Parts: sequence; C-alpha cells; structure tokens
Amino acid sequence: MNNNIKALVTNSINLTEEEWLVFSKFLVKKQYKKGDYFLKENNYCNYVGFVDKGFFNFYYLIDGVQHIRGFFFPNEFISNYPCFLLENKSKFYIQALEDCSVTLIHRDDLLMLYKTLPQVQILSKTIVESLYMEVSEKYESFFLKSPEERYLELMNTKPNFIQRVPQYMIASYLGMTPEGLSRIRKRNS
Repeated sequence: MNNNIKALVTNSINLTEEEWLVFSKFLVKKQYKKGDYFLKENNYCNYVGFVDKGFFNFYYLIDGVQHIRGFFFPNEFISNYPCFLLENKSKFYIQALEDCSVTLIHRDDLLMLYKTLPQVQILSKTIVESLYMEVSEKYESFFLKSPEERYLELMNTKPNFIQRVPQYMIASYLGMTPEGLSRIRKRNS
C-alpha cells in the first residue's frame, strides 16, 4: 500500500494503526495504461481514488472536441465527486495521460466506514473542501487573471507538467487557442 495515502489519511483523521488496518482493507490498487478511462461520460462514479503514480485529465466532449476541465496529479484525490455523492451519471471523461496507479475505495465501502470509523467523515470533508477550493480558484482565475498570468501560474506550480502534456490540452485547460499559448510561451522563454 502506498505510504503517501497512509500518511495523508492517518494524519488527516488521526487513525490509530488498528483503525488504519480496518480502513485499508477496503482500499484497492488499480493500474491504468495510458489512454485508459477512470470514468466515461454517462457512467456512474462509484469510486474515489488517490493517484499514486501518473496523471489524468478530465474533459467534456462537445461536438467531438475535448474541452479540458482539469487534471489529477500524483498525491491528489481523483473522482467525479458530485456524481459520486449524488449517484448521478458523469457528464465528463477522466482519462489516463500516462501509465497510472490509483488506490481506490468504493462508495458502498466508504459509506459503511462512516458508521464503523466515524472520523472517516472528516476525511471526506477534507477531500470535498480541497476539490471545492481547486474549482473555486480556477473559476476566479478566469475572471481575475489574464491567460498569460494563468500560464505562468501553471508553470510555477506544475513545472514538469508542461513537458508531459500536449500543448493543445494545456491551451484548452487555460481557455485559449494553441496559437495563443504558443505566443505566450515564446514571450516567456
């Protein structure tokens, strides 16, 4: 089992070693090859995962064109959390951009753990707050920052990311054309 998820869980909710053993029995490790889907549009999201290795993008497919909404990186939680909570079908795709390893927990197991280990609800709250902050910050950046500022912020926070993702995906994520991104990159190289 990945020590990063153990540290995150036990530190977030102060689990004892015995409680961690109970919790960890419900965790499943899954490998995804580049191009595999964690979730497809119109499917239910029954899992919350923790990305151990690799990274994913999530996007809407509109008239055959991918509109990148975001990415899930190592040591981050991965899910369509609203779909997971409400048991709705997903409106977007989550796809591996390279070979990935994810530690998963099924929705039913998590709900059962809420009763067995009530402090697990605190972990869920932490995940929801983290996802909310990420979405909120991205939403604000589209109103308060220029495309160039968004690009530079991405360069500062995820420098390895730029080399590993196709330019058209970065442009879509930042809300610009690939040509606009190319001009910004030239100005900042």
